[in-house]
Amino acid sequence: MKAKIGIMSEALIRIRLLAIAKGEYTPKPDEPKVWYTSLNAISQILRPENIELLRFIDAERPESLTQLAELTGRAKSNLSNTLKSLAEKGFVRMEQGKGKSLKPVALFTDFEIVTNSELEHYLLQLELGKAA
Repeated sequence: MKAKIGIMSEALIRIRLLAIAKGEYTPKPDEPKVWYTSLNAISQILRPENIELLRFIDAERPESLTQLAELTGRAKSNLSNTLKSLAEKGFVRMEQGKGKSLKPVALFTDFEIVTNSELEHYLLQLELGKAA
């Protein structure tokens, strides 16, 4: 389960999203689905301990946040905050478990970070064409 993550300026990400919404651009199947503005931004969420946690969840398949806390030795509140951040970025999903419990499911365990100068050039040309 590999996530392809793209790096592009915020302005180009915005141009890309607007072009998609207007039907002016169709993403290629191999393009990243997740975009960040810098390696630093990616490193804030995909720290080594978070990647390790995602891989642990995938391997052990805990039935609840409580069980994950017990298995990892981490505080439940700490795990809850980390999983919330990972879920907001699309790296983990919280499913309904038994009773009222939430079950963490890792969506990705490996990551490929890409930059695409060809796409950036295309988007700039698309934007410049509007100004002309």
